[in-house]
Amino acid sequence: MFKNIIKGFKGAVHKLMEQSGIKKEYREVFDIEGVPSFSQFYHMGIYIWKHIYRGFYNKWHIIKAPTIENQNATRECERLNMGKAITAELAGLIFNEQCKVKVSSFNLAENDLLQEFIDKVLKDNNFNTKSQEFIEQMLALGGGCYKSWVEGGNLDENNNIIAGSEKIKIGYAMADQFIPTAWDNAGVTEGIFISRKAKDGYYYTKLEWHKWNGECYEIANQLYRCQTKNATNETQDILGTRCPLAFAYPFLKDNVIVENATRSQFSYVRTSIANNLDDNSPLGISIYANALSTLKALDICYDSLVREFRLGKKRIYVPTNAIKTIIDPITKNPCRYFDVNDETYEAFKSDNIDDLKVQESTSELRVEEHVSAINAFLSILCLQVGFSAGTFTFDLTSGIKTATEVISENSKTYKTIKGHQNILKDAIEKLIENIIELAVLYRIKYKDVDISVLLKKGYEIKIDFDDSILQDRQTNIAEGLNLVNNRVMSRYRFMIDTLKYTDKEAQDELALIAQDEKVDNLSIDNFNLTGE
Repeated sequence: MFKNIIKGFKGAVHKLMEQSGIKKEYREVFDIEGVPSFSQFYHMGIYIWKHIYRGFYNKWHIIKAPTIENQNATRECERLNMGKAITAELAGLIFNEQCKVKVSSFNLAENDLLQEFIDKVLKDNNFNTKSQEFIEQMLALGGGCYKSWVEGGNLDENNNIIAGSEKIKIGYAMADQFIPTAWDNAGVTEGIFISRKAKDGYYYTKLEWHKWNGECYEIANQLYRCQTKNATNETQDILGTRCPLAFAYPFLKDNVIVENATRSQFSYVRTSIANNLDDNSPLGISIYANALSTLKALDICYDSLVREFRLGKKRIYVPTNAIKTIIDPITKNPCRYFDVNDETYEAFKSDNIDDLKVQESTSELRVEEHVSAINAFLSILCLQVGFSAGTFTFDLTSGIKTATEVISENSKTYKTIKGHQNILKDAIEKLIENIIELAVLYRIKYKDVDISVLLKKGYEIKIDFDDSILQDRQTNIAEGLNLVNNRVMSRYRFMIDTLKYTDKEAQDELALIAQDEKVDNLSIDNFNLTGE
């Protein structure tokens, strides 16, 4: 009986997916043993959010437009693509290239080397630029993953990899490229990464399983091939049948055991919005998951505005004697047309003299009404996605405009940004911890120094987001100094909260200040002695 219930549920899900234009074959990845049944969430959530982010969702943007020649004709709806606009705007406020990842080793002699090593790994992987793109897409699809791994480094004369010269790589997986398989309150601990590759006319899908087998961290790779050769975009998402890894990845192993690993080598990050679509899922939802009707209404209004100009343009009515008939030389069919270059026409008798005139027809454009409607829906959208009212406005001169003034700490936009920064901060810290652990496990060296040597006394990570867009930095510093001078705040707290120092940096700076003050006091004492 239980199997029949599951079968009936799957049938209902499949029917819903087919109504949304999703192909049956794409679901096969969720039929593999060990893959959680997130099929409905992926295809009725992430699938739709992704197409809205791209700017074209077939169910919304293909509308009927019957003509005399074709009663079943359709056309594409004109679109504002606000899904892209709001995610790009929020991503730019959450993270930019001024973000700094600070890593301090408590081993004073080697403190700078650890920071230099992390900076080099991040730079080699284009971390800042890729993270901006990653965060924007994460906001659109609800989540994503930072993944880290080790690739071969320099070779010796026998073409063997020199131990410790391996390079650490960072990957950026979107929500539709990752399926969680195990999680707890601390986060996702196991999962499957999905990647696709075209080779020799076939599409291959690689499933990379990250899982814990007791205390061993295992990475298992499986390869599937689409059965259709010379596949198109319509068939590339089909999982196909299992095949050897060597077909597409000749140097990849079926199983890799990461010995002595203490943590999963990925960090899942999601939007700071409660998942009200599936409360048992660790997956996040798009920032516009609860604003789909508003996004659709905006496209309808914008499409109507564009057609207002198209249908409201000046037209003329001409009498039948001004219409000529010719035979098309290709189709041999008679064609009727009005020649604007003709200056003389033959007049016919008519009781109404107006029937013999060329008349003009001009419609009044309802531009202001459309602009007002679009701005009303933009205000609703701001409320639904976590922006302050008035963040987005529309006018005919510059299109969509965004408020750029400094954001108040009490504003809704500020709270939304900080909520996402807190989640992103944890994910980046886990990524840095993963990089450091990989460096230790594979005995990677930097400037001929083993990374493990830099960690003997521990280390500290601090993520410094550049909030100059959100707040006036000079005002914050002035307020902090005022609190310090009035002994309401300590210098240490001022350095940590306002200047964004790490604990190590703040302590070192306070030690230098104390030393400077001691020297200054000694100079004053010497001056007084000389004066006597």
